[in-house]
Amino acid sequence: MRVRFYGVRGSIATAGDENHRYGGNTSCVVVEAGGETLIFDAGTGLRKAGADLMRAHGPTGVNAHLFFSHLHWDHIQGFPFFGPAFVPGNQLGIWGVQPPSNAVDADGHPATLELNLEALRAPDPTGGVKAAMASQMQAPNFPVGLDAMRADLRFHDLPYGEKLSLSPFVTVRHIGVDHPNGCVAWRVDADGKSVVYATDLELAEGDRGAVFEGLVDLARGADVLIFDAMYTPEEYAGSAKVQAAGIAAGGLFSRRGWGHSTFEMGAAVAERAGVATLALFHHDPAHDDTFMDALADRAARRRAGTVVAKEGLELSL
Repeated sequence: MRVRFYGVRGSIATAGDENHRYGGNTSCVVVEAGGETLIFDAGTGLRKAGADLMRAHGPTGVNAHLFFSHLHWDHIQGFPFFGPAFVPGNQLGIWGVQPPSNAVDADGHPATLELNLEALRAPDPTGGVKAAMASQMQAPNFPVGLDAMRADLRFHDLPYGEKLSLSPFVTVRHIGVDHPNGCVAWRVDADGKSVVYATDLELAEGDRGAVFEGLVDLARGADVLIFDAMYTPEEYAGSAKVQAAGIAAGGLFSRRGWGHSTFEMGAAVAERAGVATLALFHHDPAHDDTFMDALADRAARRRAGTVVAKEGLELSL
């Protein structure tokens, strides 16, 4: 099993010398496992992922599965630039998750992806993840529509909680996590190895602590846990000033309820679940390379076996 990071930034892509070592593209991770190619999220890193896949497999030989954690802008905006989708002969399974009908968050939003409950697992549903991809490729937002993609695209809305077998050797499962409008964390198991992709989540407290326990169960014994650590503990608590492009914007305020976590929270999950490697992910766009170096040092001292994800980082299991 191999894990490669193509986009590690959260909320919005960043560019500039101050971010060149950790990277500025938004969420996209490719996992090669059991002969299958799995892509997690379609942030701006998806463009380079597509180019690399076409180089590796030929321009018409790409066969992959794309899994969405949720449909916020920074996790879908790379989809119109995924080169293999425009080439006949390539195949792409595109997976979202339906919300359970009785699960809502504190604001009344579905606890997982806001997708079409009627679609079940039928390919090419009229709503759900296909509708979300199509809507961002409509005028005036984009010059060509979804119909310009000539590859074999198969859209699926997976029933909440259903385990997916991509082959006899590769299984994928998920759990809902706490994020505005809902989100899911994914786990891949193949050849005795496992990776958990858990971004855009905030560890629940108090009566909603079951979300935390569910994530621990999902990550139990995983070789790698990719975890949303967008804020420092001080930023999350509101004891640190917000940074805007490296400049202190002033004001102390908490990020509680914003749907993101810290490296301390990631360490707690990793310890409880017996995870081998914790990979911190979804970096704040205001955190430049110098800031990230300091964060990496703090996180490594907090828990051995912790790495901070960078674009181009590859983990071989």
